[in-house]
Amino acid sequence: MLKNILKGAGFFVVMAGLFLLLVYGFMILWNITIPEVFGLKSLTYGMALRLLVISRILIGGFGFRWTNNNEKGKFWRERMKMKMQNMSEEEKEEFKRRLSQKCKDW
Repeated sequence: MLKNILKGAGFFVVMAGLFLLLVYGFMILWNITIPEVFGLKSLTYGMALRLLVISRILIGGFGFRWTNNNEKGKFWRERMKMKMQNMSEEEKEEFKRRLSQKCKDW
């Protein structure tokens, strides 16, 4: 249990660090390009963060899907059904055993 918590915390730290680097990279690219081309002001780090959040809200939404119609999930589910249909019972059992062995740490 503690191992999973530490994995989750480590993942969160890595993702937060990558996000902070993304904001910094956006700020640098903006400050190199936009003031020269359009004559606008340079951005501070906080301004770059706010601009990225606003653009995510306006253009990308919050990442929620309002329907249960997940096309990507259907594709993989159908692909797995087709794969399993072509297997014998022994192959299916071996596949399930290997899959559970691979996923036991999750």
